[in-house]
Amino acid sequence: MPSISSDSIAVRRNARTLWWGTLLVMLAAGISVAASGLSVDFKSNPTLLLLAAAYAAITFFYRSIRRDERLSQALVAVAQLLLIMLFGLLCSYAATVTAMPYRDAELLAIDRWLGFDRTSYLRFFTDSAWKVHLSNFIYLSMLPQLAITPLFLIMTNRMEHLQRFVAAYGIALISTVAIFVFVPAVGAFVYFDLTPAQYAALPIDVYTPARTLDALRSGGLKIIRLDNLEGLIAFPSFHTAAAILYGWALWPMKSIRWPIAALNLAIISTTPVCGAHYAIDVIAGAAVALGSIAASGFFCRTNAETAHALVSVNQSL
Repeated sequence: MPSISSDSIAVRRNARTLWWGTLLVMLAAGISVAASGLSVDFKSNPTLLLLAAAYAAITFFYRSIRRDERLSQALVAVAQLLLIMLFGLLCSYAATVTAMPYRDAELLAIDRWLGFDRTSYLRFFTDSAWKVHLSNFIYLSMLPQLAITPLFLIMTNRMEHLQRFVAAYGIALISTVAIFVFVPAVGAFVYFDLTPAQYAALPIDVYTPARTLDALRSGGLKIIRLDNLEGLIAFPSFHTAAAILYGWALWPMKSIRWPIAALNLAIISTTPVCGAHYAIDVIAGAAVALGSIAASGFFCRTNAETAHALVSVNQSL
């Protein structure tokens, strides 16, 4: 196939590999949710189902009717990312039901061994109302970046890098879920910042994932609603892992390199406060991110080498 470049073949092979990975995550979610006695209420978020159907129709249109390979490849990569995120979250709910002992005491002990003074750290971020609002804004900027990062990579025609980002994101998410099974934690906010009496009297409008963790572990929560999915994992910090992945994915774009790096460093700095994480959670999240980047590089490099070999063989015929 002399008219097809090695880059095009690599992108196609990456897409195929990512589909296998996506299907494995979906299969793992289905098996683990069923095995843990949970069920998913798909009717709880009809908007999500309608958007998914519309997205699938648009992708089919540009793949099969009005063919645009570059656009369809981009749409497929984003679909794989969203599916991995959704089903990875479902896996985290199933992981919680295993109900192994909370490891907060050990995590807090490691923080103290590291010399991390949580009380002083929290005081710095919460001694003024504007600091609290700014910290929350920065912390929540992780989710918009899930859309912005693929968009920038698509606009700059970095398809292979986008696929590598999807792979790294998926590896990081599944890795955090797997670790969380064996190192569950209720979080520093509930375990350290509050007394048991204060937690019991905590107003319902004050959010903490501890309530959902307790309900899942006690069997009080059996139905997962798609309109209210929560991030339940404390150790490792997926917020930290995602922030590093966003910064790494957009690093080749010199015009936004430093603002994106600064934003994601700020996200990491707010994670112990807004995410109620221990310092060791952040360190472990960073390790997961670096390992995921390395693993994604291996799979993309393998596909690229195979693509170059196929083109070389084809040209020699």
